Amino acid sequence: MLAEPVVGYSITYPMGVVGVMIAISMMQRLWKIDYAAEARAMPELGGSQQAFENRTIHVLRDEAECKPLQSLIARFGWDVVFGRLQRTGQLALVDGQTCLRPGDLVSVVGTSEHLDAVTEYLGEPSDKHLEYDRSTFDMRRVFVSNPKLFGRRLRDLSLPSEYGAVVTRVRHGDTDLLAHGDTSLEPGDRVRVVARRDKMDEVSAFFGDSYRALSEIDIMAFNLGMALGVLLGLIPIPLPGGLVFKLGSAGGPLLVGLILGALEHTGTIVWVLPYSAGVLLRQLGMILFLAGIGTRSGYAFVTTLTQGNGLLIFALGTLLTGTVALVTLWIGYRLLKVPMGMLTGMLAALQTQPALLSFAHEQADNDLPNVGYATVYPIALIGKILLAQLLLILLMR
Repeated sequence: MLAEPVVGYSITYPMGVVGVMIAISMMQRLWKIDYAAEARAMPELGGSQQAFENRTIHVLRDEAECKPLQSLIARFGWDVVFGRLQRTGQLALVDGQTCLRPGDLVSVVGTSEHLDAVTEYLGEPSDKHLEYDRSTFDMRRVFVSNPKLFGRRLRDLSLPSEYGAVVTRVRHGDTDLLAHGDTSLEPGDRVRVVARRDKMDEVSAFFGDSYRALSEIDIMAFNLGMALGVLLGLIPIPLPGGLVFKLGSAGGPLLVGLILGALEHTGTIVWVLPYSAGVLLRQLGMILFLAGIGTRSGYAFVTTLTQGNGLLIFALGTLLTGTVALVTLWIGYRLLKVPMGMLTGMLAALQTQPALLSFAHEQADNDLPNVGYATVYPIALIGKILLAQLLLILLMR
């Protein structure tokens, strides 16, 4: 009885992965999916790398005077960051309370679309480039490795008042983001800082700027999180009708990880892994998982397939997996209008298959599959654990 789930898993697993890959390949060819266009339409989800420009604007509009920049940004919805300001030959850094005057030169960072809107209101483009002038203010990319900054918002750091510095961009992984006040810092982020030359080393030390520190994993936090997850998975949860349900060794750590990831840090304990460490652990975990499945299921797959009703189980598993994949893709893309890149990640999460996520990521070549996978995977995994235990209990009764 206990071996039957292993046999069923061994027989249907190969086509459970390959079948979904074939379904995705067929549908993306049939519907002529343009993954790059989808990514450009959803830059807020990290689907595509936005091209930011740095433009110096000559202020001409009188109405801009005595209006703080933060009020203008809120009024017009400009998604830009203001940097340097030149007034009467003197350079200064801009903050939310800065009021522009006719004749000012101000540097602005953003996409060309938003920069055009800002330029149209304030004045005209200038042939000068304030960002190239490093006589007073310098620019540097700095690694965020100081644990005290993880999870904190930029507006809470008081950089303009404490260091006379401004952060214009934050690079998370391979994605550049504009630095706004509510932007939270994560381990491994690289921030582009503009500060006075004599303050730059002090600002770098404040952020940490240590690549070695970012390459190390907090073993205590990692082990503590795993232990909490395993303990949570062992707790029996009573259900109506006298049934008992457990999250197990998979659902427990997943649920604890979601909670700790949302908290980001508790006192001095940082729960968020550095970006590079997280990518390494995901890749290593997927390789070990697939290797374990292969070595554990290989013998059972061959022996069962060549004996008894192995071919019937294989055919039924292939039919079920392929049907679910095709129906999910059709409903999601045609009816619900979910972008194909995100939908393939959701399908991989529905199947709880990291190998499918890797395939979807290769097809889309952007982060939309990761967004879809992260959204659906926790619900899919915990739901399957719950339904499997309920089904087993009901069948045994």
